[in-house]
Amino acid sequence: MNELKPTPCGLCGRGFPSAEWLTKHHCLPKSKGGTSADVALICSQCHGMIHATYTNGTLAGVFATVAELRVAPELVAFIKWVRKQSITRKKRNKPRRERL
Repeated sequence: MNELKPTPCGLCGRGFPSAEWLTKHHCLPKSKGGTSADVALICSQCHGMIHATYTNGTLAGVFATVAELRVAPELVAFIKWVRKQSITRKKRNKPRRERL
């Protein structure tokens, strides 16, 4: 059998047909000295929520890895919800009242 294995989002874990469906998230933002070595592949839904929730300063100082983002209190409910969504669902994430 020559079945393709889905490529998972680094944050929510949903499987996508290929890495081309995913976006590159700089775990250490480029503006804070991040390089191409600090990149994780995540879906656009998760990527949008990360940047709607946190500033680059917070990402660099507190949530510098995808594992840390996965347990971030502000994202736990979102991750639980998005895991149940179709990979073709496109929903714009509203900016939080105050980014952390």
